[in-house]
Amino acid sequence: MKEKVCVLKGGLSPERQISLKSGKAVEDALKERGYKVFALDPKSNDFLSRLRREKPDLVFIALHGSFGEDGTVQGLLEMAGIPYTGSGVLASTLGMDKVSSRRLFAWQGLPQPRYQAVAREETRDIKRILSPPVVVKPSRSGSTLGINLIMDGSGLKEAMKEAFRYDSSYLLIEEFIRGREITVGIIDDPEPRPFPIVEVVPQSAFFDYQAKYSPGFCKFFVPANLKEKQSLRAKEVALKAYCSLGCRDFARVDMILKEGTPYILEVNTIPGLTERSLLPLAARAEGLSFPQLIERIVRAALRRSPS
Repeated sequence: MKEKVCVLKGGLSPERQISLKSGKAVEDALKERGYKVFALDPKSNDFLSRLRREKPDLVFIALHGSFGEDGTVQGLLEMAGIPYTGSGVLASTLGMDKVSSRRLFAWQGLPQPRYQAVAREETRDIKRILSPPVVVKPSRSGSTLGINLIMDGSGLKEAMKEAFRYDSSYLLIEEFIRGREITVGIIDDPEPRPFPIVEVVPQSAFFDYQAKYSPGFCKFFVPANLKEKQSLRAKEVALKAYCSLGCRDFARVDMILKEGTPYILEVNTIPGLTERSLLPLAARAEGLSFPQLIERIVRAALRRSPS
């Protein structure tokens, strides 16, 4: 029997249902690979006591959004001395906070859309810097929830109001770049390396929550049909973004490719982990089954743990 792994799933964020699906898929994959597995939901009252009682060798974090992807649970596990998968506290916090990560990417000279950060108290007297079309999104959200495309001046206030439902502090008004939506999955194996690039082609003009999670609303092409120079550049930018945040084990970097330039949209430190998700899709293109991918992530995390 291999190591004992606790899978954290569910949680307190608006992305709870997606996390439950990711967690169940991870559980099944680990059992198939011979691990002793049990699951915990941080929403339950006995979460901490059971974690101490069960004493897992590793916690696999399959939580999305706030209180799971933002460094909160990572800090808790650090204090408890329990090893876990994925990025640490700082990288998780930076990856979740789009304003902070954008500033870091700018310092690194990485291409990204122009944006305007808006605090809640600035909403009434906001001075528009960017002209439509723009994308309005919460600064701290782990999915497409609360994101809206504004093609003209109408609808901006409503979009901002919705974004603040998911992050009460800041939102981003971001330049809408028309281009090809691509995503680059990265895994530590043992050094960070990219998977084949996935191109996402939504049926609508925008890759929103419905397009992301509803069957038939998107087409995926892997490996993406890119020129070699474009592919190498996209992977280079993705790796640099991954390393600049200090990510570890795995992540997914979402970008828009326009005229050969890959513009970073965000780094997902805990991307979706179901059979339909983009990271597993990229892994399959390289010959890795879903259980094999999950085991690679587990082994990467265990390599950091004291024996």
